[in-house]
Amino acid sequence: MLMKKLALASALSAAFLVGCGSDDDNSSSSNDTPQNSTFTASKNADAQPIIWIGDFNNFDDAVALMLIAKDPRYTIELAVVEDSFNTVAHGANTVYNILEWLGNRDTQVIRGAYYAPEEVHYGANGTKAEGTAVTDSPALVGDIADYQLPNSNTNGRWNLERRNVMGINLYGQYVPGPWRDNGSTLYATDHLIPRAEQDNYHYNGNNGMSFKFELAEDMVLAELDSLGENVVVFNTGKLTTFARVLSKASPAQLNKIDKVIMMGGGFEGEIPFTEEFEREHNLGGNIFSHPSFGFASDFSTHQEFNILLDPLSAKVSFELLAENNIDSYLVPTNSTDLAKLEAHSIVDLAAPGATPEACYTSRLFQSIREFEGGDFPGFDGSPSGDFALDRVIRLWDIIAALVLLEPETLEMVVREGYVAVDQLDDGLENSEYRYDPISFDPMVGKTSFTEAGTGQPLNVVLGINSEKARLAMIERLRSSANAAVKGPSCD
Repeated sequence: MLMKKLALASALSAAFLVGCGSDDDNSSSSNDTPQNSTFTASKNADAQPIIWIGDFNNFDDAVALMLIAKDPRYTIELAVVEDSFNTVAHGANTVYNILEWLGNRDTQVIRGAYYAPEEVHYGANGTKAEGTAVTDSPALVGDIADYQLPNSNTNGRWNLERRNVMGINLYGQYVPGPWRDNGSTLYATDHLIPRAEQDNYHYNGNNGMSFKFELAEDMVLAELDSLGENVVVFNTGKLTTFARVLSKASPAQLNKIDKVIMMGGGFEGEIPFTEEFEREHNLGGNIFSHPSFGFASDFSTHQEFNILLDPLSAKVSFELLAENNIDSYLVPTNSTDLAKLEAHSIVDLAAPGATPEACYTSRLFQSIREFEGGDFPGFDGSPSGDFALDRVIRLWDIIAALVLLEPETLEMVVREGYVAVDQLDDGLENSEYRYDPISFDPMVGKTSFTEAGTGQPLNVVLGINSEKARLAMIERLRSSANAAVKGPSCD
């Protein structure tokens, strides 16, 4: 395997962490009532702009957002909120709250694309739709006509009840209801984050939800036009919007992208999805990862969520990134599966000198732990013995953030290659499993390496030092650099 590292300066990363855990004015001394004493984070003059596309629907999104918002080397210029198991408005306002709390005061937040490309072929029950138009004019995903905008009825086809067969309804099928609800409220801790106070930091639905609605990909491309070169695209959700961006972008717009980092996919036969890890199912997915599903193993499907929710857009994105020679990194479940939260992270985050965001994250992790099963053995600080944090929770999007921020620390094992994405077999509309694409086609959404491809291969991060990643997360959250002024205490 080829060992590679992102070209980021270790010295800058080390400088960011100066003062970590110190008992200075930025350390937590507030009470639990959110108070938003606004400040502006210090960013480098040459800070790289980030366009972030994600679902922002759970704890790992929130912590990843905190990590990147604190770093002076990056500015989050645009956040695109994809559909997930919470509402887009809820996710968008969570983004606003965290960003303003950490002094990031100029980020635009929009919603992602409404429908994935297969939407024009299937309804929610797997029945082929009659006609395809849900707008007056089609967008384009690869070479596929894609009717996207659901806010114009001039052609007489509203079709608002349609859902992509690989779309948001799958969250309802494959994630337990209480887990969805708790994820969207950050396990009942989102009230501890101060509310955003800026007038422009409240979600308005891409300039209104009526006839002024703008397509997400057009807004992303307009943002690219407004930025200089060296843009980072960071994608931690499905690739629905990003596939449209790549399909419609001009060469000049694509040339502005310095690198792309995506969290998604999983590769069977690569560590840890191998026999030596002694699981009943070693398939690389994370759909049936929760013990409440009754499976004996942590992961027992081929599919990872972000890819499963829109396999066609994933396929198009991977192909176009390679064809356009864009430096791209894919962070699959192979890297995240061994990156466990571990009970003693709760204690380590809350040690004396903690920042408000470190105290908050400690409380967030404790709430997750309680929701996932209560007080298990191991909470004395030992790294093992805690069923909830060992079997259920991974640092998913947090690892993707650290691939951007501290690639050297992670000791990444990277394999260059082209990635294939299994597409849904024909015939779903005639299947007894019309509501369940995985039962109909167990391979749909599976990622695998392929020899077929043109251009620059993807850099697939197949392994990391998970303990160093966990410690880097804690150290950065405890750093006084760009720490929150107010927030929950660790008392």
